[in-house]
Amino acid sequence: MMIAIQSSAFFWLGLIGLLAFLAVLPTLIALIRGADDIGYIILINLICCATVLAWPVAVFAAMRWPISHPRSPGSSRKPGYRPPLGGSRSNLRGRGPNA
Repeated sequence: MMIAIQSSAFFWLGLIGLLAFLAVLPTLIALIRGADDIGYIILINLICCATVLAWPVAVFAAMRWPISHPRSPGSSRKPGYRPPLGGSRSNLRGRGPNA
């Protein structure tokens, strides 16, 4: 049974895909977090993946690297969004130029 699995192309493609995903995981974490200076994270990822024992260092660096534009938790607004001045829209009703 084990020899049949080892000779299967799906087994080897799955194993290579899993290892490739784990290799780029620190870079993906940094991209999702929006880390500042992503080039340094990629460099750390390349160096640390060459030495498998230092791979956790790359994951830790990706999770702890400073973020350039921090967002409030639960915010779905785009970066750079500023709410209108003067309060909410409900406060502005009836205050047009003709009111």
